[in-house]
Formats: sequence, structure tokens, C-alpha cells
Amino acid sequence: MLNLLFSLHVSPRPLTTSEIIDDPEIGYVGKKSATRDSRCRAFRRDRETLAGHGVHVCEVLPKSAGGVAANEESAWAIDRKRTHAALGVLSPYDAEEIVCAIDQIFELHADDPSLWPLQTARTKLCELAGRNPSSPKHPNEGRADLESIWNAFDRLKPVEFTYRDARGVEKKRLVDTYGMFTRGTHSYLVGFDHTAEDLRTFRTDRIIAAKHAPDTRSSYAIPAEFDVAGHQFLPFDFSRASAIPCTFTFPTGIADNELMLITQGRGELTGGDDLWTWDIAVRDLDAAASFALEYASLGMRASAPRELVERVRDRIEKAVSAHE
Repeated sequence: MLNLLFSLHVSPRPLTTSEIIDDPEIGYVGKKSATRDSRCRAFRRDRETLAGHGVHVCEVLPKSAGGVAANEESAWAIDRKRTHAALGVLSPYDAEEIVCAIDQIFELHADDPSLWPLQTARTKLCELAGRNPSSPKHPNEGRADLESIWNAFDRLKPVEFTYRDARGVEKKRLVDTYGMFTRGTHSYLVGFDHTAEDLRTFRTDRIIAAKHAPDTRSSYAIPAEFDVAGHQFLPFDFSRASAIPCTFTFPTGIADNELMLITQGRGELTGGDDLWTWDIAVRDLDAAASFALEYASLGMRASAPRELVERVRDRIEKAVSAHE
């Protein structure tokens, strides 16, 4: 059941019934004698059990061009609006420990807007622990501009802010925020830039000032096809060089969640009999070679172009020579 919950949580898209009940990593395959019907029943029982703990798994029906449900297999995803943690799941002692951990995170990363939703969880945990939820270490203390951005995002209102790019150029932006993520020590927001009339990614520490978004401003809707994973950075993105098409491979036995964590939903994954093929544009071949070696233990290999393969080989030879 935990494998099911983890797989649904990390997947950037709904998983089909077959992907769930036929995945050995989740655990429904089990005995060879287990039929598809029995695996489906076990999956249904697990959904009911998870719902009893506040985690609701909803059915997502594919739609045809006309908006009518197509005659295809259903897919499943966590209903994040209905999912919650019941207070009875934790003891007051456990709640106090989690509150202390959240406070430490807030103290270390006070300017990280992606952590602010933890404040809601913290308030609920304080209720269970029997302590006052007020704290001098508020997660957005000292950054009223970031608080304005978060409040606008929470209400789906466009926010106006002044942004200083990597070259030091300052411009005012009006942005519909679609999502946020953290990479390394920096946090980013992704949204529709009204000036550029396109999606843009902004580093939050480069936001100079932001204005409160008035309620009179028209709300926006986040497109159903938007996926913040497609806008996250990988180590080989940071270069001014032109992008080069590159290909990596993975063994078919690699777990889906491992594959998603490595690729971040970027590029194009193609499954074969023996290998997964990952095609993606790369700006820094040296960083791409290091990236391939970082996950070599999981079977990741650089396949093309030849220059990338040679840079991986050179790194291996240097590492071997250094230990001879």
C-alpha cells in the first residue's frame, strides 16, 4: 500500500490501472497465479483503506476531442483537494516532534515560498500537540514581497513584481503563477508572463519587490496540461551554448519512480524490449557526462552523440588512473 501511495505521489501524470497492478515494484503481481481480476480487487481494497486514512485516490477518465469519455482504460491519481491527515493518526508526542522539525526548516529556509504551505500543517499539528501555533519564526518573515506572490498564487490572481535577471537588468513583470519548485539552494516560480506572452521561470531571490494582487483583478486558471516538472532544471541546462540533442539509455528493469526522479519529466522517454531511451537537449556536455556517471549504478548510459560518450569515457579513465 505504501508503494502504491509513493508511486501515485511522485508520478507527474495519472497512472493507468495496468501500470499499477502490473508493476512488480508496487506489489500486486506477487504470485504467478494471481489473475488480473484479483489484482484489481486488491487495488480497490487498498484505495478504500487509504481513503479511511484520509488519502483519496480518484479515477481519471481519458477524454476524446469532443469531451466525451473515450473507450479506454481508466487512470488514477491522488485527489489532493480531498486528501488530509486525520488528527487521530498521530500521538501528541509525534505531533510535537513534527512541529519542531517544521520550525527548523522554516528557520533554515525562511525565504523559500515552496515551504509556506507547511504552515497550515503546522497549525493543525499544534492543535493536536496542545500548543499555541503562534511562533516568532514565521516562514515568510522579512519577505513581504514573497508573501504577496504566495497569496496571489493561493487566490489565482496575477501578481506584479520587479525582477532582476542574471545580467542585472530590472524589469516589471505581470505573471500568472502556475507552480513552484526548489533546485539546490534556490527556489523558482513558473508562470505565464503577460509581457512575453509565454511561460517563464523566475528565481525568487531575484525578485526585488512585489505588489499585493487586489481581489478586483481577474482570476486565471492553470491549464490542465501544465506540469511543473517540465520546467525544472537539470545540471546540463546551465550554459549559454546551443542545445545539442543527446541520448541516454536505462535498463527496462529500473523502477518508474527512479526514472521520473532522474529525468524530471523532461525530454522524451521511449520504452523498448531491453532499454529505455531518453532523448533530451543538452547545453553543457561536461555536466551531462557527469550526470550520466552519477546514475551509472542504476544502469544509466550515454549513447549519443559520440562527443558525449567520449567525455564519459575520459572521466572514467581519469578516475581509474587516479587510483592506480
